[in-house]
Amino acid sequence: MITNSIFRHAAESVGFFHVVNDGVPKRVLEEMLEGIRGFHELPREVKAEYYTRDPMRKVKYFSSYNLYKSRAWRDSLFCDMMAPEPLDPQELPPVCRDITRPGFE
Repeated sequence: MITNSIFRHAAESVGFFHVVNDGVPKRVLEEMLEGIRGFHELPREVKAEYYTRDPMRKVKYFSSYNLYKSRAWRDSLFCDMMAPEPLDPQELPPVCRDITRPGFE
């Protein structure tokens, strides 16, 4: 069994970790990637509705987490699905909503 200390060690000493054989069907992973790709291909105006750095928002679209120190530009869509209250699926961009629905049932 993998414990939090193993994840913490990997994140702090190596900088990342990769989880395999987690039981998520390959089809689900492919559909999630399709949904996220679809979001990033939306017009700028549509994505702007989700743009925020507000830590209280459960769905956030932002560019370069460390905007002023990072040299790499990165656009990200962050979805806090659980803590402290479960995410209302209606908060998700429509292009990503259907694939996440099984997680809400």
